Amino acid sequence: MQIGIVITQTAHANKIIDITREAVKRGHKVSIFMTDDGIYLVKNAAVADLRNLENVEMSLCNFSFKGRNLEDSEIPEGVINGTQYQNSLIHNECDKILIF
Repeated sequence: MQIGIVITQTAHANKIIDITREAVKRGHKVSIFMTDDGIYLVKNAAVADLRNLENVEMSLCNFSFKGRNLEDSEIPEGVINGTQYQNSLIHNECDKILIF
């Protein structure tokens, strides 16, 4: 199963971490996309480190990122600096989608 997580706010970082880790333990793939204010979680080391787990892909919306005056240097290596196209891929490819 492939699980999509769309992050639009910062309030649920711990839930996102727990859900992602548990999904990977159960053999699922996880695609994470950050947009709107959820973009700030790219600076949360525990959330950003999820990208290093097997079967986890992490991307963010560059438009939201730039709109919040963040710098490209703040994007950890391995996080896709993308567009809403990555969001649409999650909606097309994932079996379940969680939105925070």
